[in-house]
Amino acid sequence: MVDFRFDIKPLFTRPIIKVTSNLLPHTFRGDRRQSLDATAKMSEIIDSLGLLSAKAQKLTKPVTTAQRLRSSENQVVYILADVDKGVVLGLLKVGTKDLYLFDEIGQTRKIPNAPSILDFYIHESRQRSGLGKELFETMLTDEGWKPIKCSVDRPSDKLLGFLRKHYGLVRTIPQANNFVLYEGFFDDKQQPENQDQNQNHQHYRKSQQQSNGTAGMHLTNSPNTQLFGATYLGDELNKKRSRQLEASKLSAQITQISPVGRYGARRPTCSMAEIIHNGPSTNQNNTGSGRIS
Repeated sequence: MVDFRFDIKPLFTRPIIKVTSNLLPHTFRGDRRQSLDATAKMSEIIDSLGLLSAKAQKLTKPVTTAQRLRSSENQVVYILADVDKGVVLGLLKVGTKDLYLFDEIGQTRKIPNAPSILDFYIHESRQRSGLGKELFETMLTDEGWKPIKCSVDRPSDKLLGFLRKHYGLVRTIPQANNFVLYEGFFDDKQQPENQDQNQNHQHYRKSQQQSNGTAGMHLTNSPNTQLFGATYLGDELNKKRSRQLEASKLSAQITQISPVGRYGARRPTCSMAEIIHNGPSTNQNNTGSGRIS
């Protein structure tokens, strides 16, 4: 339990309050002078709980501070207190983030405004008494979230155990970042970012190849294509076919492209073969003309 030099009861009109970037409880009512006083006290409460949370998780610096919360419009801190005893018991910081994540099959997805659990702490003296579940359930109800749809940033072993015990979350989806996701996070979500684009591109390319009679061919603007024609890429089906069948198919499919530019320049007509071939006829003509004279 964490107690302070001031009375927390004016701030906690209920056991769990919600604090946003204005650093005021969502139930606060007062004038400007009272709001400044409440802001200073809430900053002290948030900073103290953030330090305790970082210490419990063995972090070098706290994840939750009043300054960070003030500069974050999309984050909320839920704070739990024992109002009768005038002590604060824990906090839960949540927010939304735009994340690039891997789904169950390894596809990359961009998830805008993904629900994220950012920090969770209950004082050691009051753990395993149902207070953490009460705080978490209050957050889920207020935010309209489901546990399986939440990403968890750098969860501690205790938090992983908490989610496993109360919500049956066990099987995770490996990620390249520090977030932990559970199987079911992507259900009813959008398709992978590039899946629709790839499908449309493949459909367009297939229709173009069929209309051009170049199915199975790869056409580019490179000099190699201009010199030697289209390149056959092949696929799994064609790999199973015999070499003889592939050769017969290729001869009918490949579309030759006439060379252009410097590759299309006409070659010289004279060559060593022509000199050798035309040599005897020239000598015979010269000999014949000499006999007549």
